[in-house]
Amino acid sequence: MQAAIESLVTGYRSGKQYLSVITGASEDLLHIHAGLLIFVLSALILRKKMRSPIPLALVVFFATLNEMVDWYSGAPQAPFEHYIDFANTVFWPAVLFLLARRWR
Repeated sequence: MQAAIESLVTGYRSGKQYLSVITGASEDLLHIHAGLLIFVLSALILRKKMRSPIPLALVVFFATLNEMVDWYSGAPQAPFEHYIDFANTVFWPAVLFLLARRWR
């Protein structure tokens, strides 16, 4: 079981690095795009409005899961990098959610 988890984590990290290399985007920019993509696609697929908390909850869930994978892999991190990555992923979906709640 441990070997399977380590294999998944290694594959996931390699995929993230590959995506960064082929797009030329920084990891911070990829976090922003991933958060927006999860937010919009989950709203579309689940047929929820953007003012529904479910798409935002999914963004928070996947951002947390991503940071847990980064922590588990033991990659060297700057002191607050996990918090910055989480904020980059969640910030714009949260703004869109609040704007959608404001203008019904």
